[in-house]
Amino acid sequence: MNVLYTCDNNYAWLMGISMISLFDNNKKMKHLTVYLLGENISNENKLILQKIASNYQREIHIIDVPELDIPEILVSRRWPLSAFTRLFSGQLLPEAIDKVLYLDCDTIISGSIQGLEDFSMDGATFCGVKDCIGKTYKKNIGLSNETLYINAGVVLIDLQKLRNIPVSEWIDSYLKKYTSYINYADQDLLNGVFRERIGVLQPEYNVMTIAAVNTYEEIITLRKPTNFYSKDLLQHAVQNPKIIHYTTNMLTIRPWYNNTDHPFAHEFTKYFKTSPWKDRTLNSFTFITKESKTIKAIRIFPTSISNKILGIIHSELKPRYIRLKAKRKHN
Repeated sequence: MNVLYTCDNNYAWLMGISMISLFDNNKKMKHLTVYLLGENISNENKLILQKIASNYQREIHIIDVPELDIPEILVSRRWPLSAFTRLFSGQLLPEAIDKVLYLDCDTIISGSIQGLEDFSMDGATFCGVKDCIGKTYKKNIGLSNETLYINAGVVLIDLQKLRNIPVSEWIDSYLKKYTSYINYADQDLLNGVFRERIGVLQPEYNVMTIAAVNTYEEIITLRKPTNFYSKDLLQHAVQNPKIIHYTTNMLTIRPWYNNTDHPFAHEFTKYFKTSPWKDRTLNSFTFITKESKTIKAIRIFPTSISNKILGIIHSELKPRYIRLKAKRKHN
């Protein structure tokens, strides 16, 4: 199986820890090769990553990403260029590869991914785990209530199909209409541009922070998702994760900070402590954004009340505000 990561040099250590967990929990897989589409990866980090792969008798191919036709408006501190390179993986990876599993660097592979090797994509170009997005967000980016919306952090990609798509042209065409409405950058772009070519994976292949820290009922209240998983499926995934994805969520601190409170922090720590970066000093983290201050203020109310308020803000008021700003800009 071929696995793809993308990152710049700042995240190479997180990518390396994720790769260790991938190799460690999939020793029985006959074929497992990693590709890294890297942005300014240092020679030192390249050597470290090569040594990790060699220790597991696996291969990693590090490809320095050339300049890509990515709209500057989508590039910010939060969304580096490397976040968008997966959309161009068809042209950047060797022609001999027909399918690849893309993984974000903030993942830990806690189980076997063997089931994805022969997974039938049933005509889809991208298959992923449904994210909990409401109808107002979907409407902003041109999706209907029941249109699939997947998280972009774990995605199975049919490279053969992707190579037959003029990706830059499709992105340009989409952005002419929806640039000002985009909130989740690369994820909105993937779901909006390829909306007729999206398939679904079982949720255990991408257990996100919101599912780890909230009950199913709380998720429904907070996000008001449409076309989402059943309670039983999501609960089974949380109890039996194959890929843990440390997504940002509310006030949960992720495990590469020393004051983490993430329920799956122990899984990250296990591989961090065996990695070449085990002596790295982990900093503490403090939420200082306007959004986090608002959440803290609302959290003074009982949970049932604060969740309802936060759900209205996140699922209705925020996307409507984005829409209003976009319309004003176009006028």
